[in-house]
Amino acid sequence: MGGTDLWECGNRMRVRVEWFETVLLCKAVHLRYGGVKLWRAKSLGVRFRHWNQVKERQYFKTGRKTGRQGGKMGLTRLRVLYGVLGDGNERVARDPTGYLAIEQGIYRHFGLEVLWDHVQGTDERNQALLAGEADLSLVIGRASLQHFLRSATTRVIGSCMNRSPYQLMVRPDVRALTELRGKALACRRIIAETGRLAETFLERAGLELGSDMRLELVDNDHHTLDSLTVGSADAALLPRPFDFVAMRRGFLPLPDWPDIAGDPLPISIETTDSTLNRKGEALVAFLSAHREGIRYLQGHRSETLAMLGREFGYASEMASVLYDDYLVLLDSRLTVDRSQVERLLRMTASDTHLSVPELELHWLTPGAMTQRPLAAESE
Repeated sequence: MGGTDLWECGNRMRVRVEWFETVLLCKAVHLRYGGVKLWRAKSLGVRFRHWNQVKERQYFKTGRKTGRQGGKMGLTRLRVLYGVLGDGNERVARDPTGYLAIEQGIYRHFGLEVLWDHVQGTDERNQALLAGEADLSLVIGRASLQHFLRSATTRVIGSCMNRSPYQLMVRPDVRALTELRGKALACRRIIAETGRLAETFLERAGLELGSDMRLELVDNDHHTLDSLTVGSADAALLPRPFDFVAMRRGFLPLPDWPDIAGDPLPISIETTDSTLNRKGEALVAFLSAHREGIRYLQGHRSETLAMLGREFGYASEMASVLYDDYLVLLDSRLTVDRSQVERLLRMTASDTHLSVPELELHWLTPGAMTQRPLAAESE
């Protein structure tokens, strides 16, 4: 099998590549040129990107194939679902990269037509995946793990963020930690049980939870935000980007609050076994394209701020805060850190007797997990 293909590279230069055999693998495209070494192929202008540090000479092309002898080829369509926190002008998307990547034509350069659709509710997005109405869903890790435990048919191919730190949000009249004496703190139960919450208040303000402060324990971050909003709590521990919704409602972060806890895998990329079988190559291309999209977003502040204003109606000050304090946490590796899977398992499904190796085998796709030391936080 052989012939001449025409490729359009990232620099918009078109080059012809003589090819002799194309082998499709489950995770990447391996281009094998008969008597032409791979470095010779690079010199022809086709850029290759190494796939997840795999060493078996598996490469994925970053250019877009425009067809034999210049004839236009169709793009593979992927429907990606995402949700938002808050309503109206409070809306915050966990990962807004898709907007910018579509505008800049990044997905198209990887042979994809991406539909970036808002569907509210993690269960609603999961139902769309299982029904074959969508290909990918951006969902918080604990919900994604629960989907897998219920259906055994969902898979995680990566994560746009491995950890989101919790912030202490307070009423505007609270200026210091000591001013919370006699007041109420709302917090997720699991954070109070696993984080250094009591020790931090005692060491930094001489306050004992339960006697000097009332602790209102809730089941999820939405309820924590609600407690702060309705006034049943004077302060709340909220992960990003929940804290930005609280800021839109007039609450403020308390300065110098230490990083004592984090939300693991807050933006997992979820799909199904069926979609992996049908569109495995396209999902590989999506990961490569989305990496480029995150790098573009983090390297183009003014364009990102303008996009946030268009899509979410943010004033420049709020868009700047979101960019500087939250979007910098997006991880362009798009891999899953083992330490965060361990923490997620303890926080979400400790009673299932599952192990991390079992999750790596059945929940995560091959190559999705990386080894990274656990961040300095209490477990």
